[in-house]
Amino acid sequence: MPPPPDFTTLLAELTAVPGISGHEDAIAALMRDRLRQRAESVTVDSLCNVVARFGPADAERRVAVVAHLDTVGLMVKQVNGDSTLSITPVGGVNFKALPAAAVRVGDRPGVIGVRSQHLAQPGDTTPANAEDLYIEVGAGVDVEITTPITYAPATIRMASGLYASPYLDDRAGCAVLLALAEALQPPENHAIYLVGSAQEETTCAGAYHALAGIRPHAALFVDGTVSYDTPDTRGRGPVALGQGPVLLSHLYVSGLNGWHAHPRLREHLKLVARASGIPYQQDAVRGLMSDARVATWLGIPSVVVGGPSRGKTRPWKRYNRTN
Repeated sequence: MPPPPDFTTLLAELTAVPGISGHEDAIAALMRDRLRQRAESVTVDSLCNVVARFGPADAERRVAVVAHLDTVGLMVKQVNGDSTLSITPVGGVNFKALPAAAVRVGDRPGVIGVRSQHLAQPGDTTPANAEDLYIEVGAGVDVEITTPITYAPATIRMASGLYASPYLDDRAGCAVLLALAEALQPPENHAIYLVGSAQEETTCAGAYHALAGIRPHAALFVDGTVSYDTPDTRGRGPVALGQGPVLLSHLYVSGLNGWHAHPRLREHLKLVARASGIPYQQDAVRGLMSDARVATWLGIPSVVVGGPSRGKTRPWKRYNRTN
């Protein structure tokens, strides 16, 4: 068997695969094929969750490690008569970052339209919603309404060790699952389930369905989180790149959309990190949510280990490979 690719090579491969929420077939197939080389069993269910089991099926204790497969993106809302497409968002897309971005409309290239600076008008502002945007695809291109739209693959490896790419949320988590599969040796009478979940960016239905089937005694979610080490974020929190993964205590968006880490499970991870000499950070984040909320609905103790990134709400995410 060939040696596994280094982590940044793996990130480049994973982030290039399309998979907006509800359309995870391609990334699910890649994860299935990679995990199949190591796991006792691998299944892909009707929602496109990938579930790989390490250890006996009748193990006394079950633990799930979850990273979501899907990404935010766009979808074709209308085909216009001027070689442009109107769009609708899928998941929490940041519209300020979209103008002039290169995209893929299905497997066709496109670019999100932006008014030329030479034609700028008084009062021009950053687009606030999907109605202000369009995609240019060229004359004669046949595109079906509801075709998924993703950012074009692009990666940058910086001299500082930073790695930049669209969709590191949560393809970095998927890379962690594949790296974990290479070294995983479950304790006696334990089964570890590595789960690539579907639809995290929109419904969290994938993780709910997968965990309801596994019924683990504990669940660990690997996902992206924010850092506060850029000029526009300094002073908002202590998390920075290069200082270790983040043990999150609380996530909240609005209304009843919140999550709390299981206190004893989170304390256990802190003890393990200290004993192993692994630096870690801590945070509670407003405006961020995770598949972990469905573990609470199912009565499963859960923790979220966050990979800090800059530009968390933008198409471009930056990941420090030392984390």
